Amino acid sequence: MEQIKERIINCLKTTKIPQGVENIRVACNIGNWNTALKHCLELLLQEKINGQKTSKSWIFWIDTQRAHER
Repeated sequence: MEQIKERIINCLKTTKIPQGVENIRVACNIGNWNTALKHCLELLLQEKINGQKTSKSWIFWIDTQRAHER
C-alpha cells in the first residue's frame, strides 16, 4: 500500500497542474478508481498532498513551495 502512495506523490510532483483521480489512477497504474481516491484522500489527511472537491470529483496536487520548506 505504501508503494501506491509513493507512486501518487511522485506522479503529482512531476505535474504542473492539479490532477483528477482518473489521471492519477492511470499514471500510477492503479486498477480501481475507488482505490486511487482512497489513497489520495489518505495522503490529503496526512497533509502530504493537497486536494479539493470540485463539482464533478476531486483534484489533487502538491504545493511545491510548501514541500521545499519541510
